[in-house]
Formats: sequence, C-alpha cells, structure tokens
Amino acid sequence: MIARILFVFLLLGAMPASAAPLAVRAVVVTTFQHGEDGPGEMRAWMAGTPRKLPFAASDLPLRYDPVRHLLVVSTGMGSVRAAAVITALGTDPRFDLTHAYWLVAGIAGIDPKAGGIGSAAWIGDVVDGDYGFEIDSREAPKSWTTGKLPWFRPTPYALPVPDKDDNLFTLNHALRDWAFARTRAIGLPDDETLQKARGDYQGNAATPPTVLKGSEISGQSWWAGRLANAHARRWVDYWTEGGEPMVMSAMEDSGIVRAVRTLGRLGRADPGRLMILRTASDYTAPPPGQSAAAYVAAIQAKVPATRQALDAASRIGAPVVDEITGHWTRYRDRIPGG
Repeated sequence: MIARILFVFLLLGAMPASAAPLAVRAVVVTTFQHGEDGPGEMRAWMAGTPRKLPFAASDLPLRYDPVRHLLVVSTGMGSVRAAAVITALGTDPRFDLTHAYWLVAGIAGIDPKAGGIGSAAWIGDVVDGDYGFEIDSREAPKSWTTGKLPWFRPTPYALPVPDKDDNLFTLNHALRDWAFARTRAIGLPDDETLQKARGDYQGNAATPPTVLKGSEISGQSWWAGRLANAHARRWVDYWTEGGEPMVMSAMEDSGIVRAVRTLGRLGRADPGRLMILRTASDYTAPPPGQSAAAYVAAIQAKVPATRQALDAASRIGAPVVDEITGHWTRYRDRIPGG
C-alpha cells in the first residue's frame, strides 16, 4: 500500500503544471476574411503573427505573435456574430486580457460629407442604428422623414433623448485622440481606382484619402442611399447630442463594444483600452444622378476600394499596435492620452 501511494505521488510530480495564460498586450479585431489564403482584413496581420491557435468560436484560427504578445481574431460580419466571438475570446482561459489594448481594424462606408473613399477614421462614439422602434416608412405620417423611432418615443428624434445605454457607445476619446495624433500625418496612397470612384462626387467626397476622426453608426445591415444617409447623420447627431459627426458606417462595432464592456464587468478586459479604426471601401450614398438601387447593385457586384481600404487599415493601425506592444512597460499600467 505504501509503495502504491509513493508511486501515485511520483506520478503526479512528473505531470506538467497547467500552463499560465498568455498575457496579451494587444488584440487586433478583424471582421471578415475569406479563408486563410483569401482576401480579407485579417490577411495583412498574418505575416506578423506566425502562430496559429485553434478557436472554435470563429471560422478561422487565432493568430499570435509570442514576441509582441499580439493576438489577431476574425469575428465574421454583423454585430451579433462579432459580439459572440469577442465574448468567447474574452472568456477563453488560455488568455489574460486584463491589460490588453483592443484595435478594431476594418473597412466601412464613408459619409460623402466626411471625406473621400480610401480614407481612415478613428472613431470616438459608436451609435447603434438598429435598436429602437420602427414602422414601415410608407405608413409613416407625411411629416416624418423616417420610420425609425428612439426607444419609447412617439416620433423620430423626439426629445428628451431616452436612456442611451443601448444606442450610444462612447469610447476613450483621449486614447482615440492619441492614436489619431500618431497617425494623422501618415500618407494614404491615391490611385486611378480611387480617383475614378470619387470622380462623380463633389465636395469632401471628391478629395484624396486622409486620416480623420469622428463618429460611426453601426448595425446589422449594409445600407446605402441619400435618404438612409440623411437619417444616419441625424440619428448619430441625436444620440451624441451634437457631438462629432458621422464619418463611417459599419456592421460590427456596437456588438464589439458591448462585448468588451461585458468583459470589463467580468474583470476580463478594460473597455477603456478599446480603439476602432475604420477605412472607407465605399460611400454610404450614391453620387449625383445615380439611384440608391443602382448604387447598391453596383456595390454588390464590386465594392470599389476594398483593396485600398484593407491596405489603409493595416497602414494606419500597425504603428499604434507596434508602439504599444514595443513599449509595454510604458503602456501596461498607463493608458496613453491622459
């Protein structure tokens, strides 16, 4: 009996202890990727993250760089899917994300009033474009400009603004402004494709790509059109109460911010370390003379500046990630920007 007990203790001593979770410095969140070898937002980050980690919550494995402690994830499209994947990542016991910075680096539609196609925008406020009440606009009173209503308000944009918890997601503006300041002077290439895509537009929409900052509207639908764009501008202005204007429209970020906030309540992440960078692959409204239906059909056939927007996301996002991961003692316990 004594010999058996000693054998058990010796056996247990020979077993390896459970590996400590990986202390991640930064997470890059991408939202679409057509396989590991196809085009997508994740592809630009793969060369610098050689290690593959299985991750059942996503269609693709995670990518990891053990030198920079950088993790890259692909959520798939849409706010619901993105929220589920980020929650799964944040609760994965393999990772310690308590000090990690999060960077959403994805393509989007740009409001023609904000700038030209191919531009990049650092986001300060994300407004959920779906949450609320809605009636078909064809049944709306003639005085209404939309059938979308704020939560428990009888008319569009009715005051006072209701509780904002489900519609307005304010990020750390100081961190956002720090990232913007570090990247605003980085040149974004112009080319014939971008020039052709903006050729029928006027004003800011006709300008070469640049680095911007502003607000984003987020929702499950890829929408486009002049009337939809006018509502999106006003919806963002309503919830931010005259804050930064809408510059981008994307499909995942309200879900991502909600998930990171939930992880914060669980002690698994710091929502104050979340940054969103969106780059313009198309416009949210057609040029003069083109109908919304024709414009959407054209986008479905070919998004005009996908390659340029993908390049801009890594070109502008990488310097921020490299600064944080490369000077970890500076940023581990102190969020830049004050």
